[in-house]
Amino acid sequence: MLKLRVTWPNAGHALLPEAGADVRLEAGGTPLPLASMSPGVREFDIPDGTARVVLKAMFTASFGPVGRVGAMSHPVLQVEQPYEIVAGGTMLEAANIPAYVKGHPLVDTKVMANVNGAALVQIRTEFVNITPFWMAYAASASEYVAEHQPGDPELVALGYTGGKPLIWFATVPAACAAPPASGVGCIVFFRPESYVYTRIDEAHHEMFGLNRYLLKPVDEPHADVWRRDVFRPNPAEGNHPFVHLRAGFEDALARSQKPVVILHPWPSGSDFGAAIGASLPALAGGALRLLWAEQRLARNRGAIQLGRLGVAGYSAGGLSLWAALAGNRQRVSEVYAFDARGTSSNAPAAIQWFNARSDAVLRMTGAYQLTANEGIRISIEKLAGGPVARVTATPPDSKAYEAGSNPLWDHVIAAYPHSRERKDYWHQFAIFGGYVAMPGPFALTFLQQFLQESLF
Repeated sequence: MLKLRVTWPNAGHALLPEAGADVRLEAGGTPLPLASMSPGVREFDIPDGTARVVLKAMFTASFGPVGRVGAMSHPVLQVEQPYEIVAGGTMLEAANIPAYVKGHPLVDTKVMANVNGAALVQIRTEFVNITPFWMAYAASASEYVAEHQPGDPELVALGYTGGKPLIWFATVPAACAAPPASGVGCIVFFRPESYVYTRIDEAHHEMFGLNRYLLKPVDEPHADVWRRDVFRPNPAEGNHPFVHLRAGFEDALARSQKPVVILHPWPSGSDFGAAIGASLPALAGGALRLLWAEQRLARNRGAIQLGRLGVAGYSAGGLSLWAALAGNRQRVSEVYAFDARGTSSNAPAAIQWFNARSDAVLRMTGAYQLTANEGIRISIEKLAGGPVARVTATPPDSKAYEAGSNPLWDHVIAAYPHSRERKDYWHQFAIFGGYVAMPGPFALTFLQQFLQESLF
């Protein structure tokens, strides 16, 4: 009799409760009885003479009321993998699934060493889909839903069951539906400090902080000040502007037409957990594997894996950006530093990383980091003996913020000409603007320019 043992990592996590783990093995459409079960483990005996079985698993998370949101229960992961019984009934062979041109991406199957007639299956549960929970618990989620346009990249909220950060977001553009190669590009973006959270099932206060990066500016005279591409008087702040500009990442990614997924690990405070460590490539690969399994990228394609890996960071998120680069120098190929803190102290490491890779791309924007950025560029080009297209420091100096130098900056600062020289205003432009770009919500932003000039 053939035995099958099914396991999954991080069993008992809040997103993978035992009560919500429905793991079954069917033969001819009829569930086979469990031989044994324990947390994260299910064992089955497959009767002699069985020709084919199907593993079906659905993991459901359930949470009680959170504020005004009632109790919720949603599947976070579902898999189905058929098997043929081969070798005279002594082995399982995973059947190809047309959507993946192979077995299911989240199911690893192997014959157990030194055990006759036994197989081990592991279901990859490191990342699960928590989008319904996030959209219910997060403030400003309705703003995202209202302003996210059909055809824009898709936003997927991911729950990480292996540690911190608990929540990640994936921005998946249409170009990823049919990537030109099996390696799918990925950029991991590190934002500045966020609010502190410890659970999935709590009120999440800052989807505004996600909208600010993802959504493009709203071209309406009476739009809220944090939704625009200009600084406007804010009566609630004594007519000083609320110093945020919409960055338009989704729009930039879509218009670049690059098959790149942008991942946003969601920090608790300033803690990015494993996202800044040596496990980052594996984590990014795991997130892509889930997106592929759900056919949100590489539809009807096989052998999908993590391709070029980039890291990006803005403001205080630069500290995490440089840490992630330091821990993954051999794997990271593109760096986008948006006026990133820590640039000066990490300049030697950035230069060394760039010069060690013939495919390295380094893009930097500046306000507080103008001098540090330009110093890195000059050092790289001095060693190369001339200009190097793969590194840019934009703008090169403060003259770019003078009147008439950049129509987009002139547009942004129009209501506050007396504040044109304030670096905190420049700092906001560093995550949004283009050089030189025309004004408006469809401006060529820094991110779009970087993507278009990338090697993704």
